[in-house]
Amino acid sequence: MIGRLRGTVAAKGVEGLLLEVGGVGFEVVMSPRGLGEIPRVGEPVVVHTHLHVREDGVALYGFPTAEERELF
Repeated sequence: MIGRLRGTVAAKGVEGLLLEVGGVGFEVVMSPRGLGEIPRVGEPVVVHTHLHVREDGVALYGFPTAEERELF
């Protein structure tokens, strides 16, 4: 599982962000409230994550704190 990512905010959108980590861009799905806690594009950030694998797709959900991830 991918439990946490530390990187640079490459882009922010309505449904999530693109987080660049070591030259790899991770698409992270986040709630609007969670996105509000993420710094501006180009700033460093740590995002706590949950990797959800299903038969029809894979999604990486992000949270600003480990506590929020645990509630998920």
